[in-house]
Amino acid sequence: MAKTDDLIDSLARGLQPVRPHALLRLLTKALLPGVLLSGAFILFLHGLRPDIASAMSLPAFWVKSFYPLALAINGICAVLIVARPGGLPKSAGLTSIGIYMLLAILGLWQLHASPAMDYPKLIFGVSYWFCPLIIVASAAPVFAANIWFLRRSAPTRYRLAGFTAGMMAGAIGAWTYSWACIENGLPFVALWYSLGIVLCGLIGMALGPRLLRW
Repeated sequence: MAKTDDLIDSLARGLQPVRPHALLRLLTKALLPGVLLSGAFILFLHGLRPDIASAMSLPAFWVKSFYPLALAINGICAVLIVARPGGLPKSAGLTSIGIYMLLAILGLWQLHASPAMDYPKLIFGVSYWFCPLIIVASAAPVFAANIWFLRRSAPTRYRLAGFTAGMMAGAIGAWTYSWACIENGLPFVALWYSLGIVLCGLIGMALGPRLLRW
């Protein structure tokens, strides 16, 4: 018994209390360079949309930008939850579904208010075939930052943590891309932006056990 007490004392010796919001500060430290690299990728390899000044006067432009930004903020909350042992971000998942449903309703309203001849442009635009791939590429540095953060945390649900990290990275990648994307169709955003974000989540779920296992 004495040896057990000695072992406990040796393990506890020198421990320091964790500062409040330590995980949030660590995640912020990881995300800042990731977001900057994602923005640099879009800015230098794709460029801002050529009509950015006039596009900023369109409500659809701001909805297109707010959608992934809202998912990203919600995703940050979810990543902080899965970073702890047994973390299960149920409320964050429901919030993400609610954000998507709101966008889907706005997209249906846009279709209802537009002539049928505009449906293909609003749904497919001219970039549907590469939009998800650009989102995945622009999300890569943010995903790497999330993995760096999670490896310094204590996740136990590796696939869920990887999926959450990927979804949050995909949302930030979609947000940076929204400033370059020339599409104004909200159905386009609901379909192809969301596909890119989900692809990031699936990649994270596949890589999570390999990258995050203790």
